[in-house]
Amino acid sequence: MLSIRTRGKKGIYYIRGSVSLGDKHIEVQEFSLRTTDRDAAAHLMAEHETKLRHQLMFGPAALVAQGTIADAFDSYLSKAKPPCASDILRIGKLNGIIGDFSLREPKQAWEHFRRAYLTGHDPGGQDRYRSVFQAAINVHYDLHDLPPLRIKAIPFNNERVRFLSKEDRDRLIAAYSPHIQPIIIMLAFQGPRIQTALQIPWGVDGVDMEERSIRLNHSKNAVIKSVPMHPRLFDVLRPIWEKRGQPTKGHVFLNRFGKPYSDTRKSKIPGGNPIKNQHATACKRAGIEDFTVHDWRHHWASHCVMAGIDLITIMNMGGWKSLRMVQRYSSVSVDHMRESINKLS
Repeated sequence: MLSIRTRGKKGIYYIRGSVSLGDKHIEVQEFSLRTTDRDAAAHLMAEHETKLRHQLMFGPAALVAQGTIADAFDSYLSKAKPPCASDILRIGKLNGIIGDFSLREPKQAWEHFRRAYLTGHDPGGQDRYRSVFQAAINVHYDLHDLPPLRIKAIPFNNERVRFLSKEDRDRLIAAYSPHIQPIIIMLAFQGPRIQTALQIPWGVDGVDMEERSIRLNHSKNAVIKSVPMHPRLFDVLRPIWEKRGQPTKGHVFLNRFGKPYSDTRKSKIPGGNPIKNQHATACKRAGIEDFTVHDWRHHWASHCVMAGIDLITIMNMGGWKSLRMVQRYSSVSVDHMRESINKLS
């Protein structure tokens, strides 16, 4: 049976003991009830004993079902390896709308959130919310030895691959404003995501001019790799570095007001691109159509393949976790394939 007793000078009540039902038994390690009122402590003890008996009768699923979706979010945010900033913001939005829903019916909670908030969002954005919601529920389920929840993925086209010829590449780079060009050269010759580039610092944790290397924090996949700096990028960054007094910290890239770019991964609604408008203007000047800022990453990976770089090396330099992702990004041009087949005798 359970019992309560006071501890310390403040007389705070603690609970300990055991609960049995037939041949089933649960030991309760002593924990604080956070109250000095005996009646309140007795009430809390009775509630806890009822929950444990319910668990003994119906299994761990019954205990979980008594909780709310917010309990699962707490478990997810408290795990040893915390989620990325964008997913934390998504959890906040999910919790604000469906946190009070019962864990008995997580799929119904998800459908409510989708109707209440995601109407009009693109399928890819909706699926990111689905993914983090499912992950949070399953972290909580795993703590209670329950089978994982599966919510059907929202289909969307994630296979787009677009790259430029070297001539189009140079024409487009030249069409950007001068303060944007170094950013684009990093995208074109090193392949980071845009926010990885915009937030990169000087020094050993970012752009190391002394070693001619770059440490790319691919935060989407929690991969940090130090890779050699492309000579063209070194040539464009060197005068900037020297003009600023050869710094070893601080943002490499500043906007036209001399301030760091905002990290849109941490905004109220994650996503967005601080140089989207400048990119659209440059594309119009250069006569380039259907080419997004993120397509510079496709461009880089594709040209790595055409240069004969093996997929493992591309995966490591680009911060991908699997070869499947590299194969998706690294398409090759028809002309390159024709040249390759003509080499066969």
